[in-house]
Amino acid sequence: MVSLEHIRRRLTGRTIAQAPFVAEPSRAAVALILSQGEEGVSLAFILRAEREGDPWSAHVAFPGGRAGAGDTAPRQVAERETWEEVGLRLEEHHFVAPLEEVDIVRVAPGMRLSPFVYVLDGTPPPFQPNHEVAEAFWVSLARLTDPAHALLKEVEWNGQRYAFPAIRVGNHVLWGVTWRLLLDFARQVGLEIPVPAGAFPPPIA
Repeated sequence: MVSLEHIRRRLTGRTIAQAPFVAEPSRAAVALILSQGEEGVSLAFILRAEREGDPWSAHVAFPGGRAGAGDTAPRQVAERETWEEVGLRLEEHHFVAPLEEVDIVRVAPGMRLSPFVYVLDGTPPPFQPNHEVAEAFWVSLARLTDPAHALLKEVEWNGQRYAFPAIRVGNHVLWGVTWRLLLDFARQVGLEIPVPAGAFPPPIA
């Protein structure tokens, strides 16, 4: 399994093309936060609280959210939202690199999501979830890449049923845009996320 230093080497200095930033709800950002845990290198996740009108209600997600009026860049959105949601202060020395931006097509058409990777050295402080977060927890990369935890998440959309690739994390299921971001991250650092047969849509190489 990869180390934090390996991840830094693979990602540091990476640049991407970013769309011009506008501080409005159509722009959002998340933080992929890594730390060394008891089971190896781990990623921070949240379980979003159940909330009417939230298309990601009760989903497993990375800390983050939509841009607000005072934001000046996508990375600022990710860092502000992480502080508000789980009480982790992301500083300049924690930042590693951006990942490719993602256009949200099905759930929130017109939204663009910007992901950023961070590393916390040493023992991270305990999470302090706010009202938007039902749980916050760490999941090891070893678990996320273990085929034993891969499954299909069946979802009905516009009268049709689809089976999306997913990962079981404790009592929860990680799927959707969070799974897509995890897949991109894993490929960038030389890991493989298992994809169950019959998944829709198949990952783009």
